[in-house]
Formats: sequence, structure tokens, C-alpha cells
Amino acid sequence: MSTTILALLDDPTYQPKHPPVDGRVPAAVARWATASQLRWFRRYRHHLAHGQDLAHLHTESPHHTDWCCAPCQAEYEQGRGVMTDGWCCCHDARTGR
Repeated sequence: MSTTILALLDDPTYQPKHPPVDGRVPAAVARWATASQLRWFRRYRHHLAHGQDLAHLHTESPHHTDWCCAPCQAEYEQGRGVMTDGWCCCHDARTGR
């Protein structure tokens, strides 16, 4: 029998030390590595207030900061498009834009 070791933020029973405060991203999150930021946003994306400047944080992709663009989001929700591999056409340095 194999056991999978989860990162703490992926463990639903773990109570994180840095949850959103009044819907805002705590400053500590900016000091974390990309993978930890992505786990934090996966866990709390539906608990965040709108209108925050998140351009310095990895919210959805390890390849770029900030949220992905609306066209990429729409394609992803349909199960296709460039975001299916973790990047966004409008923000990713691999596209040259």
C-alpha cells in the first residue's frame, strides 16, 4: 500500500497559518516559492475579495504571475486551450507577448 505525502496546503485537514484576512492575500504569501503560492491560491481562490493587485504573485500558473486572461479562462472551462498545460497565452513569456 502506498501513501501519498501531501503538501500541507493540499491537506484538507490542515489549518493554515496564513488564511485570507478579510478576503485579502496575506503579505507572507509573496515570500513563498511558486509552488506554495499556487497551492495557496488553489485552496483560497474562492475566498478572496476582488480588486486586489496580484501581479506579483503566482495565482494560477508557474510560468507567469497574476490571473490568466478571460479568453484563456473560457477555453479552459471548455476543457481545451493553452491553460490545460498550466500557462496562459497572454501572460506567459514562452509566447513572446
